[in-house]
Amino acid sequence: MLGSAVGAVLDGIGASVVTVEADVGRGLPQFHIVGLPDSAVNESKLRIRSAIRNSGLEFPNNRITVNLSPASVRKRGAGLDLAIAVAILRAAGVLPASEQAIGFAAELSLSGALAPVPEAVNLAIGLAAAGVHSVAVAAPQIGSCVPIPSLTWHTYAHLRDRIQDLRNHGHLRQPYSPPPILTAQADVDLDEVMGLDEVKRALALAAAGHHHLVLVGPPGCGKTMLAERLHTLLPDLTPDEALEVHAIHQAAGSPRPPTLRPPMRMPHHTIGQAGLIGGGTPPAPGEVTLAHHGVLVLDEVLEFRRAALDALREPLVQREVRLTRGGRSVTYPASFLLAGTLNPCPCGQSGFGTCNCPEAVILRYWSHLSGPLLDRIDMVVPVRPARDRVYDEVSRRVTSAELRAAVARTRTALADRTRGVQGEPHPRDFAAAALSRLHLAATRLPLSRRGALAVARLARTLSVMEGKDSVQPTHVDEAIAFRSPGLPVHR
Repeated sequence: MLGSAVGAVLDGIGASVVTVEADVGRGLPQFHIVGLPDSAVNESKLRIRSAIRNSGLEFPNNRITVNLSPASVRKRGAGLDLAIAVAILRAAGVLPASEQAIGFAAELSLSGALAPVPEAVNLAIGLAAAGVHSVAVAAPQIGSCVPIPSLTWHTYAHLRDRIQDLRNHGHLRQPYSPPPILTAQADVDLDEVMGLDEVKRALALAAAGHHHLVLVGPPGCGKTMLAERLHTLLPDLTPDEALEVHAIHQAAGSPRPPTLRPPMRMPHHTIGQAGLIGGGTPPAPGEVTLAHHGVLVLDEVLEFRRAALDALREPLVQREVRLTRGGRSVTYPASFLLAGTLNPCPCGQSGFGTCNCPEAVILRYWSHLSGPLLDRIDMVVPVRPARDRVYDEVSRRVTSAELRAAVARTRTALADRTRGVQGEPHPRDFAAAALSRLHLAATRLPLSRRGALAVARLARTLSVMEGKDSVQPTHVDEAIAFRSPGLPVHR
């Protein structure tokens, strides 16, 4: 007899739906699994045999062949245990065939208890996309269940509980309704940074227009504190975006509670290219993908390996990463906001104080950041040392929530202004004098085609943030100043 069930396996950060077919026929007692199973799937034979027996049932003493379809996809992990057990019991006539589209994503212990699988959310998303509207998972998985459109969760503690429901003409117990994804309270806030109002305004500008930036200043001026708080200025994610981010982190083995707040990743400068961009066999997502819909902070960016930094060029523009490893090609999302921090020279005082570094040493120091990569960064923001600031302890400090509201308003206005416009900012966005100033800068300043476009986009964001109907010459001048801030920047 034949029996079937539906499961899923992790494929990159997504999931591949697997149809489990079991044949229980005459012959010597044997148990084979075909369809490119890995060692974890092959070892499930021993777990399934013991789990069925310890659930009060007899394991079929026949020739058992289990096929995992599609056969061309490598099956990894223990998430197919429950689906294989159900398919075998259906083939043996112990359980009736079900016409309901039910997916199974759970590991079996020897006692028959269901154990959670770390990638359950990814598997459930893949099953829902394939038209499966119910998924059965282990009861301990209840804490990681999140709302998924058109999908209901059903939790079971033991295989015998699932068998009892299936024997009841496929009846499913009351589905579990996970709570909605909520906004988590950030543990940092921009009001913790004293002064630096002009830098905070630049951070809000970057967050509103998705402009990549680097903060340049001497040691101890607050660059890292500011960069660490940039993500607090981003508006909340939509439920779909939050679900996507949560699934990415779960697939990468980087636990992150489901939340509407954008992620912030801050890798150490010793990270390699594969860790930053992604790679390995099978391909795994890197930090740029874990920062999807959020902020990637590269503290002391000039200390990173140049090969790793140069690998950022394509993701910064295309907002995705394409990897080919072992004959497999995968595409990972990577729509992040880059925030780098760096000292202007090895001693950290060039442009801010007394610098004793020879020009050749400064040039070699900046050579870690290639011209093509720097050309993709819209804003270079100087951060002045504490001795150049005047603090007013009585004045009210601006909070992240206030700036986040301004960023949200600017994003909405930008979306309205750019609706139906593809590529470069439209000339209708510019006053005549501003357009003339922009053309003059493009011809007389050392701006690449990409740099001139970045200036235009930055000027447009500035005008929208200030509530202007069109870009004025002052906006163009300020945008140019962000590209050439008077520091030892070598584009």
